[in-house]
Amino acid sequence: MIKYLKDLDLKEKRVILRVDYNVPVENGKIINTKKIDDSFETIDYLVKERAKIIVLSHFGRIKTEDDKKDNTLKPIYDYIKSLNKYDILYSAVPMGDMLTTMANTLEPGQIVLVENTRFLDLNGNLESSNDIQLSMYWASLAEVYIDDAFASMHRFHSSITGIPKEIEEKGAGFLVEKEIENLKPLITNPNKPFTVIMGGAKLDDKIELIYSLAEIADNILLGGGIANTFLKASGYDIGSSLVSDESLAKAKAILAEFKDKIVLPKDVIVSPTYSQTYELKDLEDIVIDDMIGDIGSKTVEHFKSIIEKANTIFINGTVGKYEEKPFSNGTQEILNLAANSKAKTIVGGGDAGTAAKKFGYEEKLDFISTGGGATLSYIANRTLPGLTALEIADEEDNSKS
Repeated sequence: MIKYLKDLDLKEKRVILRVDYNVPVENGKIINTKKIDDSFETIDYLVKERAKIIVLSHFGRIKTEDDKKDNTLKPIYDYIKSLNKYDILYSAVPMGDMLTTMANTLEPGQIVLVENTRFLDLNGNLESSNDIQLSMYWASLAEVYIDDAFASMHRFHSSITGIPKEIEEKGAGFLVEKEIENLKPLITNPNKPFTVIMGGAKLDDKIELIYSLAEIADNILLGGGIANTFLKASGYDIGSSLVSDESLAKAKAILAEFKDKIVLPKDVIVSPTYSQTYELKDLEDIVIDDMIGDIGSKTVEHFKSIIEKANTIFINGTVGKYEEKPFSNGTQEILNLAANSKAKTIVGGGDAGTAAKKFGYEEKLDFISTGGGATLSYIANRTLPGLTALEIADEEDNSKS
């Protein structure tokens, strides 16, 4: 069982709040504040409960001392401070006397944003290797642990899976609660027909997800580089198109077991290697130097006939190189069909979420996950390391022991 915010006694407690503030920053300026803004619902609740809040987040990767300059959370602190909404402090170190003193002297409703947890990766990879001593140190700062960083819950970090082992009172924030509420039905009891639309460049990190979804979905519509591998596995010549050779055998196995569920493109938009020309072709007409960049009109129509019958739709990835205008039509068409269907439509974050925003469908879809890899891992494995770390024994189970 996992507890959520309203299940916990937080009044004037010292609370570690794990968030995901890994946002795009250029020249010290935040390009997109959405991840930060999404955390405010949980922070507002904690402030209302007069909790003393210690905020942890990683930011980028720290391999050298110079990496610290570009991966500091100071711009995030400056942004939150500029809102004049919170009484917020900043700890320039993620571990040590300064942080310990700040955490122990916080006033009710006050916040301290702690510097990038991955600064501690520089000497010993402490955060990313789930160092037990680091976990125990952070746990010593608080009485309650709250994880509201769904997009990071697939990682075995000290701040994600380590701290909750050391703190008895723990739970998930509002953002994580919403993610589970929307994603769990996909893997437990989706409203049928359940249609999955999968795309993206690489198949290797999605092949297990496709297998997991094929067991419960009615149809899996494939596009992008993922479809290329399945097309090659089906015997088609795909020219010079991107393909995942490592996953070719698994693609053949999935096609053999779920041939009635896997739906491949009928036609595609191709561009000859090193050329600026584009052409719509049937699969049989692809030549050696053609590179597939998008699905074609026949494919869109075929996908449409399936999408219109769906009651649940899950979109992960894009069906073409949507960033390039000649290859953007397929992704736009799929998003439009899904947004205007009767189905509950869930987007698995990542490129699909970015494309939804780019083409104006963000508000027309039922739910866009904040996770990329975390969303895929949750659906494929039915849980996440960060969620497992939050689980506590059910009271009914305790009474039997």
